[in-house]
Amino acid sequence: ETGAGGVWVRTMATMMQAQQSIRRTNSRLSREGSSRVYATVPGALEKERGGAEGPSNDCEGCLNIVRGQIVLTCMLVFVPLGWAAHLMEMDAPYVFGLNFMAIIPLAWLIGKATEDVAASVGQTLGGLLNATFGNVVEMLICVAGIRNNEIVVVQCTLLGSILSNLLLVLGTAFLVGGCFKKTQTYSQQGAATQCTLLAMTVFAIGLPTIYANILRQDEEWEHMVQVSRWSSIFLLFTYCAYLYFQLGTHRSLFESPEEDEEEEEPPDLSPCTAAMLLGCVTVVTTYSTDFLIGALKGTVESLDISKEFVGIILLPIIGNAAEHYTAITVAMRNKMDLSLGVAAGSSCQMGLLVTPFTVLVGWAYGAEMTLNFHAFQLAVLLFSVFLVTTILNNGRSNWLEGYILLITYLVVALVYFFEGTGEDASLATLD
Repeated sequence: ETGAGGVWVRTMATMMQAQQSIRRTNSRLSREGSSRVYATVPGALEKERGGAEGPSNDCEGCLNIVRGQIVLTCMLVFVPLGWAAHLMEMDAPYVFGLNFMAIIPLAWLIGKATEDVAASVGQTLGGLLNATFGNVVEMLICVAGIRNNEIVVVQCTLLGSILSNLLLVLGTAFLVGGCFKKTQTYSQQGAATQCTLLAMTVFAIGLPTIYANILRQDEEWEHMVQVSRWSSIFLLFTYCAYLYFQLGTHRSLFESPEEDEEEEEPPDLSPCTAAMLLGCVTVVTTYSTDFLIGALKGTVESLDISKEFVGIILLPIIGNAAEHYTAITVAMRNKMDLSLGVAAGSSCQMGLLVTPFTVLVGWAYGAEMTLNFHAFQLAVLLFSVFLVTTILNNGRSNWLEGYILLITYLVVALVYFFEGTGEDASLATLD
C-alpha cells in the first residue's frame, strides 16, 4: 500500500496494537518485580492468554491490582473524604482539592476495569469499550461543567487535555527516553498521520472561532452555534467510520504476527466483576466530578487563580495520569511507537470524539457550548500542533526535543497562571 491510504492503515494499526503492547509490557514488568502499568489507549483487545496463568479468583485478582499500584490504591481514601467535604459544606478549596485527588485513582480504576472487560469480550466489542471509556473522566468533567454553566472551563479542559498530551506527556517521554538511548526511532508515516488528525482538529475548532470573531452580529453568533453543532455531528461520524474501519472491514490490517508471539498478561478480574467495578466506579466518579466543578468558583476566588489555569493545566492531570505514566514507561524501554500512540493518539481522540461529544451534550442541555474557543486559545493550539509536527517530521527523537516540548508547556502554563482572575482579564473571553 502506498500514499495516504497506506499511511492511514499503518498508523491505525499502531494505535490498534497499543493496548495489546501495554498488556504484554505489564506481564514482563510483573515478572521483573516492577510495578505494572494500567492505562486505556484507543484501540481493541483480543483475548490472548499466551500461556500465562491468571489469578485463580477475583479476590486474588484484586490483590494483584492493589499490589501493582500501591500509591493509587492508597489515594482512594480521598474519595470518601471528598464526599464528606461536600456534604459538610466545607470551604470550596478543600472540596475541590479532595475531589481532585479522588478522581485520579478513580480514573485508574476505570482504565483497569475497562481493560479487563475488553480482554474478555473479544476484539471488536473490546475496541468499542476502550473507545467509549478511554476518555470517560474527561467526558464526565465536561458534562459537570456544562450542568454548572462553566462553559469556559469546559473548553479549557478540552484544550488542556490536547496540550497536556502533546507537550507535557510527549515531551517527558522524549526527554526520559533520550536519557536511556541517545536517539530513538518511530514510524515517520504513522507520526505524519497523527499530525494530520491534529490538523483536522485545529481546522474544526478554527473555522467557528474565526467565523465568530470576524462576524460579530448576534445573528451570526446563532449561525456559529448551529455550525458548531452540525460540525460536531460530522466529526463523530468520522470517528465512528474510523472505528468501523479499524474493528470491522479491515480488522486483519491491524493484526501483527510478531506481537502475537509475545506473552500477554491475563486479566485480573472476571468479566462480570470487571463490568460491575466499571459501572460502580463510573457512578462514583460522576458524583466526584460534580462536587469538583461545583466548588470551582469558590476555589478560584479564594486562591486568586484563573478558571483558565484550572481548566488547561490542572484538570487534564486527573484523567490523563495513567496514560502519562504509560507513555513515559514505555519510552524508557525504547518503544517509541507505542509512546507516541498513547500521547498523540489521545490528543486525536480528544479532538475528534470528546470535543464534539461535549458540544452535543451542551445542545441537549440548552447551553451554548460551541467550537468557538476564542482566538487566543486557537493560537495556542495551532502553535503547539505546528511545533509537534515540526519535531515529528523525521522519525527520530532525542532528549533535546523533549526538553523543547516541556519548556513550551511551561510557557503556556505561566501565561495562564499569571493572567488576571476578573472576567475582563480572561484570555478565554477577551475580545
